[in-house]
Amino acid sequence: MTTTLRLQYTDVRTRLVDGKPLIGLRHRAKAAGDMPVTTAWIEMPPETARRLIQTLEETLAELGPKQSE
Repeated sequence: MTTTLRLQYTDVRTRLVDGKPLIGLRHRAKAAGDMPVTTAWIEMPPETARRLIQTLEETLAELGPKQSE
């Protein structure tokens, strides 16, 4: 059986490495029994972050009409 994590929030940071900008993402969630889970930072160049955002937007569009917040 796979434990399902409940996403609480995502941290975002930017930094320069060798003069090049990187965008970092880190998720925080709670597992079964409310045990906290934190992932490592995943860093990517801005172009990769743009492709990730585009992929997420396309996936959300496939799920159906936008839900009002």
